[in-house]
Amino acid sequence: MKRIIFSLAFFIFLIVPIRLYSEQSQGLTSEELALKIEEKYNSLKTLSINFQEEIKSEDFSTLRKFKGKMYLKNPNKFRIEMPSQVVVSDGEYIWVYSKENKQVTKNRTDKSKDLLRPNDYLFNFRKNYNYNLEGEKKIAGKNCYKMVYTSKTEGEFFTRITVFFEKESLLAQRIEYQDLNDNYTTLSFKEIKADVGISDSRFVFNPPAGVELVDLTEMGGKKE
Repeated sequence: MKRIIFSLAFFIFLIVPIRLYSEQSQGLTSEELALKIEEKYNSLKTLSINFQEEIKSEDFSTLRKFKGKMYLKNPNKFRIEMPSQVVVSDGEYIWVYSKENKQVTKNRTDKSKDLLRPNDYLFNFRKNYNYNLEGEKKIAGKNCYKMVYTSKTEGEFFTRITVFFEKESLLAQRIEYQDLNDNYTTLSFKEIKADVGISDSRFVFNPPAGVELVDLTEMGGKKE
C-alpha cells in the first residue's frame, strides 16, 4: 500500500510542474496579445506582402490556388492584386476590378460586407470580432500564436477567421477564413516588408479604357 501511495505521489509531483510550465508558456492572455498585435500594426506606416491564396468550395471539385500582392497603408488604405482581380480602397471607397469581365464595381467601404478587408483582421480586430488565443503553431518554420475571431453579430458574411501571428515580430503569417457560403480560404504571407514607400495614388483605381464602371455609391447603382 505504501508503495502505491509513493508511486501516486511521485506521479503527481511530475505532473504539477509540467502543468505549471505549460500554463506559464502561454505567457499572454487573449486580451494582452490582441493589444500588442494592434499596437504593432498601428505603429507601421505601410506593409508590402506577397501571398498565396487557396480556396476550397463545394462549387468546384479542385483546390484553386492564386498568387498575389498586397499593399497596406495606415490607417485604412489597401490594394490587393491577383491574376483575375484587383481590389483597391482609399479608405472611403472600394473598387473591385474583374479583368475577365472587364468591369469594375465601386462602392462605399462600409457597404462592402462581403469583402474581407485587411484592416479589419489586422489593425482593429478587437472592435470587429470576438477573439481568443488558441495556442501556438509552427507556420513555414516560424513559431506563431493562433488567434481565432468569430462574428459579434449573427448573419455576418465571414463566420470564423483564424490568424497566425509570428511570436517574434507579431506579424501575420497565415489567414484562414470561412464564409456563409461554406467557402474555405487560406492566405499564406511571404516577403513581408514594413514601412516601404507606397504612394497614395496606388490606393485609387483608375479604370483602363474599355472597362465598364458600375457605381454603387448611390442607391441602386449606376453604370458609366
